[in-house]
Amino acid sequence: MCRLLGVTRSLVYYDPTPHRIDTELENAVIEEFNNNRKVFGTIKLKRALKRRDKPLHASRRRIGKIMKKYDLVSKYVQRRKRKKAGNWDADTVNNEAKPNLAERKWDERKPLEVIVSDLTYVKVNGQWNYICLLADIAAREIIGFEAGRNKDAKLVRKAILGKRTSLS
Repeated sequence: MCRLLGVTRSLVYYDPTPHRIDTELENAVIEEFNNNRKVFGTIKLKRALKRRDKPLHASRRRIGKIMKKYDLVSKYVQRRKRKKAGNWDADTVNNEAKPNLAERKWDERKPLEVIVSDLTYVKVNGQWNYICLLADIAAREIIGFEAGRNKDAKLVRKAILGKRTSLS
């Protein structure tokens, strides 16, 4: 009949009423989000809704729309990787060629000839703190460290100079 009239089938079964608002689902998403310390994203919220006494089923996209509608943002948002324009070569950073000074010959090095550092973070009493570690490649040992509340050049400088302070 649709072919005869030249009408698509989707037009015949089209429901002109707007999408119904499912307040039960919206309330459940908000409740689960708040009950889980506001850290859940769409994947974990979907699983939590399925585990309820009265399971609710919704797509991640629908849950995401509800989260966006009520400004529910997870405390732990994954950082998105930016795509680099053009061809990116693993040996270059910021399109500048960097010389390989260490050449990975660690056993042939003198003590304190090559020093590397790492910044990492830990949660202490509910607050994020940063630790800067300095390691001697030849001796394979930690030669300095510093901890602080801010991840900045001052923290690295204190680790290099060896001036220990409490968390500042």
